[in-house]
Parts: sequence; C-alpha cells; structure tokens
Amino acid sequence: MRDRMSLLGIDMAPRANRRWLVAVTYLSLMAVFAVICAQGGDHAIILILMSTIINGVVLGGYGQGGLIKPFVTRSNDEREIHRRDRMHFYAYRFVVALLLLGYVLGGDPFNYPRLSRALFLGGVVIGLTLPQALLLWMEPDVEAEESE
Repeated sequence: MRDRMSLLGIDMAPRANRRWLVAVTYLSLMAVFAVICAQGGDHAIILILMSTIINGVVLGGYGQGGLIKPFVTRSNDEREIHRRDRMHFYAYRFVVALLLLGYVLGGDPFNYPRLSRALFLGGVVIGLTLPQALLLWMEPDVEAEESE
C-alpha cells in the first residue's frame, strides 16, 4: 500500500472505505457492461479502456497513480511481494477458468457466441482489475498496522 491513502479527499486507510471503493468500482463496470449489452454489444472496447483507466488511476499497481505501490519498485519488502504473488495467483486462476469456459461455450457443440463473447470480455476486465481489488479488499486498516 502507499503511504498516502487518500482518493478524491476520502481517507482510504480504513478497510471499510477500500471495500466500498472496490464494490463501487465493480458496480460501475457492471453498469457500463449492461448499457453496452442493451445497445447491441459492439462497444466492448469502451469497457476495456474504462477498466484500464480505473486500474491505473484508482487501484494502482502498474503505474504511478492509484492506492497500490507499483509492482516493479525496489521499496517492496518480501511480505508485500509474497502477498501480491498470492493475489495474482488467485485472480488469474479465476480468469483462466472464465476464459476457458467462454472458449468452450463458443464452439461446437454448444454454439453460444454471445455468451462466449461476454465471458471473454468479463475475463479481460477482471484480469485487468482483480489482483489490485483483492489487495485493497484484504489489507487490514493502515492505522492498526502502523500502531503495532
């Protein structure tokens, strides 16, 4: 986690605030997905771009913005690296299962191309955001950790 735990003036040090952030993030992505599906479903790039921007600006982990320190910095200790590796393992195991299910449902004998496309799109969006969301969701309160 970053030393500065604030987003739009809201203190993100308490776990409850970070959980609300993760929930609102995924609810907004689902709302955009519903609008895309209601309008014909050919604008999936909007959802992918939105996920990429949310990941970089709000959640963090890959760039200089967001609540999570960049993954490639030297300031991460072994505990943080282990936690990140574990979250990536859990997240990508789910994403791979989702993508495989989408692949199987899209081909013979099933032939559900719309469902297959939706699962692929969901897998991409979740693959972009889930490791950081899990880290924000699981971390204890920052103040409680500093007082020990």
